[in-house]
Amino acid sequence: MGRNLTQKMVITTMTGMALLLTGCPKKADEASAITTKNLYVSSGVCNSGIGMTTYTAATASRVISKWDGNSGKFLETFLDLNIATGFSNTLPQQIIDQGDSVLLLTENATTMTERKIYKIKKNDPNVFITKVPNTSIIAAPVATHISRSMQVDADGMMLMSRSFGIEKFTPIGAFVAGATAILPYANPAAASLPCFNAAASATNFVGDIALMTPFTGRSSGKILFANNGTAITDNRLGAIQSTGLTSGTVADCAGGAQISTTAHTLFGTNISALPAVAFTANGVNPTSMVYIPTPAPATTTGKLLVTYAPALATGLNNTVQLNHAIVMWDVNETSISAITLTLPTVLYRDHSVVFAPSAIAYDSTTSSVYVAVSPVIGSATLTTGNQGYNIEKFTLDLAAPSLTRVSPDFTPFIKGNAQTKCISSMTMGL
Repeated sequence: MGRNLTQKMVITTMTGMALLLTGCPKKADEASAITTKNLYVSSGVCNSGIGMTTYTAATASRVISKWDGNSGKFLETFLDLNIATGFSNTLPQQIIDQGDSVLLLTENATTMTERKIYKIKKNDPNVFITKVPNTSIIAAPVATHISRSMQVDADGMMLMSRSFGIEKFTPIGAFVAGATAILPYANPAAASLPCFNAAASATNFVGDIALMTPFTGRSSGKILFANNGTAITDNRLGAIQSTGLTSGTVADCAGGAQISTTAHTLFGTNISALPAVAFTANGVNPTSMVYIPTPAPATTTGKLLVTYAPALATGLNNTVQLNHAIVMWDVNETSISAITLTLPTVLYRDHSVVFAPSAIAYDSTTSSVYVAVSPVIGSATLTTGNQGYNIEKFTLDLAAPSLTRVSPDFTPFIKGNAQTKCISSMTMGL
């Protein structure tokens, strides 16, 4: 339907009671002491690399949990779609903080009309306001068109990736078409676009998106994307013009780089001296990413933190291959229509810590990086023991550059649990 709808869900557990109690006023000294942000964690269908076997829609937690970003302490179950009325088989894929509310992108490959974007008030998470309804675009009648990630631009426009395309919606939820009515705003299957992959296939999909700060004179930013696939040429990073797919030609591209053919540099105290960084025949999947603007006097426009996981090979890191890592790319906006993605630096590659990462978040106020990783090290099957994904925390030094693990007792910042099977997105908020 074309108008906003409101759905209520019934909470019958003590978790629901806790949500009501958290609204009680706090003493002034208590309130002033709360300075850290919360980490919101969505557990839906995640991407830990095509070579890895992880939780399915039927076995995922299907919850959004909230954790203290400083201590890692569990705060509450913000939303449980297992007990929410009218959300059978629906998964929370991406959550975006908007101050007093959040935006939630959902996925449902069984009832595809439940692929939507909702606005949820933090002080009343029992009410869902439909921001983008089940249009034929977002609810493509194909099970493999999975809703994966979402971002909100500087002008309030909402962009979401659904495996085979990137869609755009206005702040009131109206669809913004691409070159024609049948094309998405950006489309990796367009074989003529070198910023995607010239040999698009059924295994080729957009795993994550990020948005740059608008160029001078523009209201929206360029679209950065992580393209995943089983062929080494599928695995690339790229950028689409802020105007999207307006021509369906190479002019829509703003730049890109194939991961396997771009020389990577090793950096950081956790990195052994290796002769080179190489990849398997299928390369690595860029499973998640976060864009960090770097204002003047920095020499770059921004940095792109990207998590790597195996595309098909399931090996560990060794002296000749890189499979699991956190990598930082330089992003430079050279004009209103072009960027460069260069100088990828491997900041962390200890696979006992960052094995099969699926999501990443960044807190600019504390320079903290949070990465969701598999708890089952060295195996292609990440569901052994029915364990939830761990969350690792790092401190980022952009100047060095380096990532320092925050782990006084050498354990994960947040240990996998029933709330984290498996982590499709994370975001910071109050």
